[in-house]
Amino acid sequence: MTIRETFENAVRSAPDAVFQRFHDGKEWTVRTYRQAYERMLRAAAVVKRLNLGEADEDGVKPRVAIMMENSPDWQILYLAITGAGFVVVPVDPKLRAREVHHILKDSEAKAIFCGDKQLSVIVEATDGADPYPIVKIDNPSDVIDRVKPEAARLAEEWLATVGPREDDLASLIYTSGTTGRPKGAMLTHKCFTANAGQTLKRVQFSPDDVFLNVLPLFHAFSFMGNFLLPMTVGASVGFMRSLRTISEDMLDLKPTILLAVPLLAEKLYGRIEQKINRSVLASGLFKFNYSRKIIAKLIVERFGGKMRLIGIGGAPTAIETLEGFRKIGLFVLEGYGITECSPGVAYPDPERFVPGTVGPVLDGMEWKLGELDDNGAGELLVKGDNVMKGYWRNEEQTAAAFDEEGFYKTGDIVKIIDGNVKICGRSKALIVNREGKNIYPEEIEHALEHAPLIKDAIVIGYHVGGDVGEHIGAIVVPDEDAVKAHLKQKTMTREEVAAFIVEYAQGVCRASVADYKQPRKYDVRFDPLERTGTMKVKRAVYKGALDE
Repeated sequence: MTIRETFENAVRSAPDAVFQRFHDGKEWTVRTYRQAYERMLRAAAVVKRLNLGEADEDGVKPRVAIMMENSPDWQILYLAITGAGFVVVPVDPKLRAREVHHILKDSEAKAIFCGDKQLSVIVEATDGADPYPIVKIDNPSDVIDRVKPEAARLAEEWLATVGPREDDLASLIYTSGTTGRPKGAMLTHKCFTANAGQTLKRVQFSPDDVFLNVLPLFHAFSFMGNFLLPMTVGASVGFMRSLRTISEDMLDLKPTILLAVPLLAEKLYGRIEQKINRSVLASGLFKFNYSRKIIAKLIVERFGGKMRLIGIGGAPTAIETLEGFRKIGLFVLEGYGITECSPGVAYPDPERFVPGTVGPVLDGMEWKLGELDDNGAGELLVKGDNVMKGYWRNEEQTAAAFDEEGFYKTGDIVKIIDGNVKICGRSKALIVNREGKNIYPEEIEHALEHAPLIKDAIVIGYHVGGDVGEHIGAIVVPDEDAVKAHLKQKTMTREEVAAFIVEYAQGVCRASVADYKQPRKYDVRFDPLERTGTMKVKRAVYKGALDE
């Protein structure tokens, strides 16, 4: 099964069912599956005009990037591009020019669709030193609007001759790399559609569901949960206007399904809990236990509309949040996935959900644990149709990612408890923040270590109080002589050097990596970092060094 076939099946089955709900700047509007198909043909006409060419010597069709904020046309463009057999390279719209340059050049993207806010970054990424030739299409929605009906019809005839096969690449998703350079996970149509099928065997969705699209579609979790899953069952997707309007938008869109990262879930729960507490006090009934339950039910019905399920992924969630939602009548499931697995790996069985675990590994996947530690935990290794083909033109990283039996090494240390996966930690130096974003410290270290006034640096995750997710911190060793020479000062106290180097390091990171990868805390030290015999920094020595 291909993603195009999934979409066409939905169009044939219920052409007048609502696919997308969104605000057009004036009012809420809907787009049916039939209307989405017609718009996809217009988008395909735009793609056809690009004359992207044929497959390369490896049989891979040209790559086309999408660097846009969430919108209905993000989905439409994806369907048009992959429907023609081309490969989409989803790009985080918050990335810096240096990061975008690497992704576009490495993937050899022939074109990029971008929003107004992203155009200046793309121009800087492609028109500066070592430029990469690429066609830039800004304001894609306006471009699609201008396509004439006859061009759309010709595009439909063209699509009939160029469709993808299930083993063709659909997405090339770049994940931060241990070498400091993001690497592209090669995910086929079959990877995604297989994972959708595996998910639907575990968690039930129906055509009546309305998914609230909060998370960015370039992320594999949102792509699966807010695009492919609803499309597979013929459900609809509601696009909120912004995080600031989420409360109002939920009242208008009346979602039944919300996928969230822990930070969003915690904020949502906190907001509901605050409303409940205020209402209980205002009612004068706070002495009666039943009053809280009644008020909670009324507030949840108003705030959440018809919400029946909140799915949380991307990072560990505090047990208090999971239990809190359940106590006020909102059903919550916490699952586990990774980009390289399209992304789902383990989801709970709703009938036997155990808070603190992420459920059993999905049906259709093989799994095993690596060498067990004293607590019976080991690295989770998996195999299945949803697992990536490898990393784009990176044989070394691909070989390192799989064992001799072809199992993908997730890098996550887990225990299996009554068939449920419990995440215990990671074997990689990965940092997972409270928004569920994966950050490889090596990427940030690469920028810091190549700065002329910094002698050494290590980037680590740190915890604040009882927060479940991690924050990013950096321990930096300045080159004192270089700093003095740079500032043309013969004498400086170490406090003065430290104060300067923090501002300097912040500037280096702002110019090199996205906002969510910026260290929030700097610890300046003047002794060399401890290293192994092979000159690698002993990360274990610095674990917890910045915790508050």
